[in-house]
Amino acid sequence: MSTIKFYIPFEGFYNSIYESMVDDIVDSEIEEGYLTEDQINNIDYSNLHLQMSEYIFDAIIESFNDEFDLFTDNSYITFDGLHSPKYYNYSTDKIKAKISYNDYSKIYGKVIINDNFVNYVNEVSKSRDGFTSFYEGIDEVKNEPSIFLEYLFQWFYFDYYKDEIIYETTDNLTEVIYNNI
Repeated sequence: MSTIKFYIPFEGFYNSIYESMVDDIVDSEIEEGYLTEDQINNIDYSNLHLQMSEYIFDAIIESFNDEFDLFTDNSYITFDGLHSPKYYNYSTDKIKAKISYNDYSKIYGKVIINDNFVNYVNEVSKSRDGFTSFYEGIDEVKNEPSIFLEYLFQWFYFDYYKDEIIYETTDNLTEVIYNNI
């Protein structure tokens, strides 16, 4: 197993702050006369979401590396695309990523001893009314690297860096919109 593929959870685009901000920027650009209705109708939202997910990925990985100080650069995890569900009633968009098994082992060794992370996994992976967990508790989660990494980045993003990453990734949103007209 040389490469591990996994998902990095984030806000997603459907009914999220990102969708709201895109709508606000587009409305403002129309109001100020910079965009026309024809241009708005030609926005490639699939590509816009893909580009935004790359910015979000970069911000998450940079923040993660800064927090845990594991690697000298941010290329240890690579962007592999965006997964958008067919229907948004059960899940939302997730970033697809890849990591080598050796780099995963370095991350694993550092975070498996983090009590906050272990407690988080033990709590959120419990079976409960309406949800049966396939991987219950850290002892089961740690046996599946892709599941371990998804829980890790879920914990990291939603519990620690969500606001910072949203702020960082919306700075260039107007440029991304214009790139997709």
